[in-house]
Amino acid sequence: MTYLELSEDGGGSHKFYEVTVAGTSVTITYGRIGEAGQTKVTNFPTEAKAQAAADKKIGEKTRKG
Repeated sequence: MTYLELSEDGGGSHKFYEVTVAGTSVTITYGRIGEAGQTKVTNFPTEAKAQAAADKKIGEKTRKG
């Protein structure tokens, strides 16, 4: 599981992004900190493809800041 938070100074954004890999399933939960957020589950044919997709999403989010 990878958990990321974004909080901007001055009361701007307060968001979270969580990626969990379980076998061939990738679960992404995101939203405002303090709220339940939205969840999206994607299934892949292999565990390697699931992990690669999760790594790609985490990379995108860390590059954005």
